[in-house]
Amino acid sequence: MVFLVVLFAVLYRGLHLRPFDRILISFLLAQILLNSLANFLQYHKTNNHWVYHLNCITTQVIFSVYFFFLFTDVARKKILLYGSLIFILFYVLNIVFIQPYYTFNSYSYAMGAFLFVAFALMSFYGWMEGLPATNILQLKEFWGAAGILFYFGSSFFIFISYEYLSEVSAKNVGILWKLHNVFLTLGCFIFLKAIFSKQWILKSSS
Repeated sequence: MVFLVVLFAVLYRGLHLRPFDRILISFLLAQILLNSLANFLQYHKTNNHWVYHLNCITTQVIFSVYFFFLFTDVARKKILLYGSLIFILFYVLNIVFIQPYYTFNSYSYAMGAFLFVAFALMSFYGWMEGLPATNILQLKEFWGAAGILFYFGSSFFIFISYEYLSEVSAKNVGILWKLHNVFLTLGCFIFLKAIFSKQWILKSSS
């Protein structure tokens, strides 16, 4: 539904899509498709954890590409590369030793969320240090990073506690996941704000 709203806006408001916008739209589309598939499999009482594994990897790739375009200096791109390698290593070790492929890989989600929060904070710090006096609230990069910080920052605590709560109370897990969906929806609205923003940071200013 969110993706359809974005598509309608692009067609009828004549938005000029930049690479950041296309990446965010791809995330919105991926969430609609993968979450719909997961719900469909759950409705038919079929194991859907492989969909969440796919979602985890897809999300990691999408926002790694996002930060690759966002970071313009070599130092931060190296940090992004090292962070991606750490995630890949952790993801494999988590499947092999902790959370098998047929279970929900909440720790991998938590690791990915932690990295994205760190990258978003790095972005904000760089803007505070390097941007000239300007209204940062007008910039699409600001709203993109704000959406990432909000969604992944909020969801980190859900992901990190999911394993424990699933063993203690299935009811609490259900409530926790509904809360996650609220954070995801609000995060997507912030991404929409980023897509609709018409100002961006020039390469030389990052």
